[in-house]
Amino acid sequence: MPALPHSENATWDAVVVGASFGGLAFASGAAARGLRVLVLERDPVVGGVVRTTGVLFSDVLDLLDVPQRYLMNSVRRMEIRAPEHPSISVGSEVWRFYMADVTGMLQWMADAARDHGATVRCGAIFADAAREADGRMRVSYTTTVDGAAAVQSEYARIVIGADGAHSQVARRTGLDQNTRFLAGAEWLVEGVSLSRETFYLVMDHELAPGYCVWLAPHGEMAALGVAGHSRAFKPGETLQLAQSLFAHVTDLSQMRLAQRKGGVIPIGGRLKRVYRDDAQARALLLGDAAGLCGAATGGGIYPALLSGRLAAHAVANEIGGGTKGAIRTYLKDLPHAGRLGHYLQIEDWIRKLMDRASSNADLSAFYGIFDTEEGNRVLKRALFETPIVSMDSSFFGLIRTLFANRPGLYGTALKMAWQRVTARGA
Repeated sequence: MPALPHSENATWDAVVVGASFGGLAFASGAAARGLRVLVLERDPVVGGVVRTTGVLFSDVLDLLDVPQRYLMNSVRRMEIRAPEHPSISVGSEVWRFYMADVTGMLQWMADAARDHGATVRCGAIFADAAREADGRMRVSYTTTVDGAAAVQSEYARIVIGADGAHSQVARRTGLDQNTRFLAGAEWLVEGVSLSRETFYLVMDHELAPGYCVWLAPHGEMAALGVAGHSRAFKPGETLQLAQSLFAHVTDLSQMRLAQRKGGVIPIGGRLKRVYRDDAQARALLLGDAAGLCGAATGGGIYPALLSGRLAAHAVANEIGGGTKGAIRTYLKDLPHAGRLGHYLQIEDWIRKLMDRASSNADLSAFYGIFDTEEGNRVLKRALFETPIVSMDSSFFGLIRTLFANRPGLYGTALKMAWQRVTARGA
């Protein structure tokens, strides 16, 4: 492929790889603080390929004033079912979750970043990043010019990897990479009558090992999805069986497939080495690329937005304002911001429980804990009443008390896992 000419004098303060929630939050914040920011997006348009269901916690509205037109459904009730058990229903009088128009929301965020002065370049596929002798990062990517692929280079003072769970920035710059994933698939279907305020979940180890099957309102359509451990199941086959799984909810026999989606959810927890500034590279990872994803719920939008906004402040201070160590301070303080560390610890612990469920009998035992008055109360508080910014070590105490009443649930291994997590949360 021919190389396109580049300007040796043109240096961006930051090149962001990925017009994701984290990448665009960073770009908007950094540009608003005076940095020259370039966003490289591999798809032809921002939000052109959507790989997420688009479930937003209401906490997101504390970080971003999302226009109402992108909040398609307001969810205040969740119905959960396990094999051979009646459904558990929990809810609230106020909205806790939203089903978002992800494409529209990302395009709105890209417009905001441009308004602040950032440049967003679509159809640019990241290839490599390496540090030059003068300290700048040379970022190479491919694009299409006159129908032919060509290599182009840009120079930046730092590279921001906001390019998802399989981050190529992480791989090319020698930073930590996600190694554990759930595989997911989702169909958007028409012709389904469904409550617009309820999210339905089915837990079944054989059909969705390690996670669940879901049915949720999605504007005028419905989202029918599944996720589970990679290579342990076949998502398409599970979705074909959904007619019987959700027969107690609605008739799916006449559903019409409108769109297919698929992707992976990183479940290995927050990565340790997500920043470097040495002779090889100067790069920082955000969002899924940094392992900042709810390992149990797959909630990655809130951590991505939070990390993007705070990282923008830190990078602007260090690169634009000369405050040495601002980025490392950001990394140290991130777990305390918005109680993100407590939220991720709770998610990691629930993930451990779900991973230990090796049969539907195990799932029934886990499910049975919440199918009690006390368990239902804790579940309601966790899902609908406790904002992420209020999560602290006392929240672990609630779950500790609940599981203490079932000491034999998973035996010694569970107790050891619990002790490790609560020791960090105390």
